[in-house]
Amino acid sequence: MDFLSIIEILGLLFGILYIVLMIAEKWYSWLFGIVAVTLYGISCYQYKIYGEMFLQIIYIIISLYGIYSWRKNTAKILLISKLSVNEWFKFIFLGLIIAGFSFIILIMLQGAMPILDALTNGFALVATYLAAKKKLGNWIVWVPVNALTIYMMFSKDMHFYAVLYLLYGLFAILGFYQWQKTFESQTQELESEVSN
Repeated sequence: MDFLSIIEILGLLFGILYIVLMIAEKWYSWLFGIVAVTLYGISCYQYKIYGEMFLQIIYIIISLYGIYSWRKNTAKILLISKLSVNEWFKFIFLGLIIAGFSFIILIMLQGAMPILDALTNGFALVATYLAAKKKLGNWIVWVPVNALTIYMMFSKDMHFYAVLYLLYGLFAILGFYQWQKTFESQTQELESEVSN
């Protein structure tokens, strides 16, 4: 087994731990995520998927924010919330703007698959930020991002990461339903507190 295969297997394992703990709303999920994206970044560099590689650096920064945001949440101050229609438009627009800038940079770097790489960059950043803010919509954004990333990984023969992103897509659906249930129970608790 070569070095890249070992990196991919470790990235797969840490990535699964990250997403499972994220669904369970554990602050330390972000630590596993940092390890996973570091390993993934190394693989992307080797395969010249530069947009994905640079994205991992930004993930680390957002993950550090996620740790800070979720850790100060010891008293359940940061609750799961939904995006308004205006917020959805704002974040879709932001994802497209980031994708546009990413595309220009990827063309200059002669990166592989610049259109898909740029789209996944833009919307993965938005989804990660929404996760750090505990916005339910983060899981919805992840589904198409994961689907496009699966295609990119298979195209570059990065099969372990293709499996990881397939699992991420399935976990995104599970995460949405789990966070939706938590959101509904939080809403009922808040309503009962207000009525008392």
